[in-house]
Amino acid sequence: MNRGMNRSVDGARVESLSQALGFSETVVELGPSHPALRRALETAGGTISFLVSLDDDRIGALEVEIGIGHRGFEKEVESLPWHRALPYIGRLGYAGGLMAEVGYCLAVEALAGVSTPDRAIWLRMLASEIARVSDHFARLAALMNAIGLPVAGSAAQQGEMLAAGLLEALTGCAPLVGWVRLGGVAAAPTAGFAERWRESRPTLDRVLIEFEALAVDNPSCQHRLRDVAIFSAEDCVAWSVTGPILRASGTPMDVRRDAPYLAYDDVDFDVPVGLKGDDFDRLLVVFEEIRQSLRIAEQCQDRLTSLGSGSLRIADPGWGEPSDRDPLTRAKEILEGPSIPAGEVALSIEASTGELGFFLVSDGEGLPRRIRCRAASFAHAQAMPEMLRGARLDDLLPTAAILHIVSGECDR
Repeated sequence: MNRGMNRSVDGARVESLSQALGFSETVVELGPSHPALRRALETAGGTISFLVSLDDDRIGALEVEIGIGHRGFEKEVESLPWHRALPYIGRLGYAGGLMAEVGYCLAVEALAGVSTPDRAIWLRMLASEIARVSDHFARLAALMNAIGLPVAGSAAQQGEMLAAGLLEALTGCAPLVGWVRLGGVAAAPTAGFAERWRESRPTLDRVLIEFEALAVDNPSCQHRLRDVAIFSAEDCVAWSVTGPILRASGTPMDVRRDAPYLAYDDVDFDVPVGLKGDDFDRLLVVFEEIRQSLRIAEQCQDRLTSLGSGSLRIADPGWGEPSDRDPLTRAKEILEGPSIPAGEVALSIEASTGELGFFLVSDGEGLPRRIRCRAASFAHAQAMPEMLRGARLDDLLPTAAILHIVSGECDR
């Protein structure tokens, strides 16, 4: 990637080709209604727009406008009881919103001092990994459409729909309905989930093989994405970039392995990494992470089969004064009533976009004192101008697609 915009004309240094030729600066706005931008970002919310300053066809400066979908959800949820924040939390993503719900519930449960039953833990893990598969396939489909490979994009969309169907069969509802609850999950898998998993699992493997042939091994795809938007490991750290984008730069950092939550320390999986952090490395990392998520989901399903039936929500929280009421009732009162004890907690999970963290503060008065969300897309959006400086204009949309900047996560 060429970041140097200075040129030499007749022995004198000039700042840009436009100045050398006496042209005024070219500024292009790609708004959310632009057809190419909609195609690249519709699965991520599609409310982001870009203001691009060009020197010839190269990006001299880039402004990422994230405020079109502004809800101010952090302040919204601070005015509600703890359990009523979940509909807002889930809308940090679509399929990926389920992982945000898991992270928030884990943080509140840690603050309240309650524990969840084993079956709920493994169900949350299974749902999170299937949601990750769906979200990653959506990211790959957007990337393929952005670089003009619709056949590969259709293969990725097939994988996305298969995973979305599995998620619906597991939870019994569509995303954003609120299957993840404080203290556990709302319902057991539907009666047909096990059979659907057995049928869909080999199909997803075939989709991966097909996508690898159509995209990963395609010389056109490699030529289009190699050496585009290179971001080193040092740059990622400086700009707070996490998740697949950080791992594509060669840094094997994954919250599931480095700071395990749920039962991730009881499953086997690999953390794929790239070499130099360009768009092609990002493609490879996201592609391999789908395979690893399916591997984790397989282990979760085996463990759930061995556990059999059981409780889906909270057991005795081990907090508070003795009571004649049963532990389940007392735990529900803690999580859904005005009795969250005073304190604070910070907790992070590995979402499909990167590290998703919640900082919660309770003063014991019933409503949250403070809810702060650290979402990956917000950091990635601010890193884009540095990442794309000197790149060509037609590299903008593929990079935005593989970064998968989710509008809900950028909300402030």
